[in-house]
Amino acid sequence: MSDNEQRVVAARLREARESLGLTQGEVSGALQIPRTSVHAIEVGKRGVSALELRRLARLYRRRVEWLLGEDEAPVAAADGALYRATQDLSADDKEQVLRFAQFLAAGSVPRGARPGSGGKRP
Repeated sequence: MSDNEQRVVAARLREARESLGLTQGEVSGALQIPRTSVHAIEVGKRGVSALELRRLARLYRRRVEWLLGEDEAPVAAADGALYRATQDLSADDKEQVLRFAQFLAAGSVPRGARPGSGGKRP
């Protein structure tokens, strides 16, 4: 991996972590590596193994291709905000939020009927 590629990966990893409101300590615990290794990866001083990259992609809910800088598809800013807004909820409340999200994703509410969609309610 070239220096430029490593800088891109480092920046994307940091961006993904910060968008979820995670600390380097939380990431190190999830990956079972020292926090100093997470810092070194994010500043481009340490490379990331394929296994670590896959685990980071899962943790950050990002595609490996995006982390590598090969996929420019924007990640919705609302994803991070939604995570931060729900991280302190009880398990029961999180389950309710999940059920509501699944209800919306299933199309049970006509798109024009959703608040803020500009459509009229039935």
